[in-house]
Amino acid sequence: MEEHIKIIYPTYVNEFKCVGGNCEDNCCNSWNIHIDKITFKQYENVQDKKFHKLLNKNIFIKDKCKNDNIDYGQIKLKNGKNCPFLSKNKYCVIQSKLGKEYLSNVCANYPRVVNKVNDYYEMSLDVSCIEVARIILLKEEGIEFEEGEKALGKYTLSMKIDTNDKMFDYTNFKYIKEIREISINIIKNRNYELSERLYMLGSFLEITRKELCYNYNEVIEFVNTYNIKSFSGEFKRDKTNYMLQVSFYKKMLDKLNVFENCNSNLSKFNIIKVILGNNCNSNYFISSIEKVISGFRFNEHKSLMENSELYLNAYDICEENIFGKYSYIFENYLVNHMFKELFPFSESDVIFDSYIMMLVRFSYIRFYLVGQYLYNGEISKENIIRSIQSLTKEIEHDETYLKDILKFLKENELDNKRFARILL
Repeated sequence: MEEHIKIIYPTYVNEFKCVGGNCEDNCCNSWNIHIDKITFKQYENVQDKKFHKLLNKNIFIKDKCKNDNIDYGQIKLKNGKNCPFLSKNKYCVIQSKLGKEYLSNVCANYPRVVNKVNDYYEMSLDVSCIEVARIILLKEEGIEFEEGEKALGKYTLSMKIDTNDKMFDYTNFKYIKEIREISINIIKNRNYELSERLYMLGSFLEITRKELCYNYNEVIEFVNTYNIKSFSGEFKRDKTNYMLQVSFYKKMLDKLNVFENCNSNLSKFNIIKVILGNNCNSNYFISSIEKVISGFRFNEHKSLMENSELYLNAYDICEENIFGKYSYIFENYLVNHMFKELFPFSESDVIFDSYIMMLVRFSYIRFYLVGQYLYNGEISKENIIRSIQSLTKEIEHDETYLKDILKFLKENELDNKRFARILL
């Protein structure tokens, strides 16, 4: 019998159900599919000779394993980057032939994400799954959380923190629950527009950082008594920041020679290889990123200033008709990210690293959508959802892409409040 454990989860978790072969996307291609050690041993003991041969042919033990419970082994993807165990109807033949207990931890778990903080497990869902993205992002009322008991079944812990353990004494992680709770409440406070909330969050985290450095023993009191209505600063959007955002993302592409030897249009191969540095197999994403580059006219080799009026006008239109009108979509994206990734320690033990990288994600999504608007002249709510899902799937599941961006920011001294304001 499965053990029931104490768990905290967003209420949307109960709504998700995999649609299997009816999904227009697929989680069985494009990325590495790992096998935990226990499941790998199960495959070695399969009695069906024909299926045992199929398994042996398509799995292998990794040379370097980070965790036996996650990536002891791996599945050999076919040339099209599809899982060899995916049927013509897009169903898993391992599950249909042997049962769901033979799925690896990764396959059984996705798109669920499980963490453990102190005595409570935390379950959330990953918006890289299109069905999840629709459930989470389209909630106009926002995301709420519940506490109870559940049977998890087969799962993998993404992160485990026990703040009562002495190893966390006098570390920033000690107060992760309290800091994250206030941070999420700030983003959910609809008395302010979303960019204002993100600005307020930065101010809260900056004060918290100082408390952690200079008044550590009083941090818990500060956080517990912090009033999110007490913010006295003022955020005013500077339209020139839009140009700086466009410049930043173009520099990221220039740095990787994405426009070298290109004529009027970039090839799909160059877009995939250079922008992501991985083996993308999403036709939707390939098509979208081509539209973004064409929309911003990056392939025309003109200076940004020559198209500045075009960019500023597009951002103004999108601010009202996309980012303002559907602000709840972006709020839900941020809240889900913060809960799932144990914000503000999702990147490291440095609070500001997580803050600025969340802004990079947020700004990247806006940049991506504005580029598509420039290309199409319009963008629907479904386009927004699909764009966030496909972009998330490509960048979040790449092992180095976001780490390289953070490294770039630090090397160029952009990991600061001034650059954070530009991203807003």
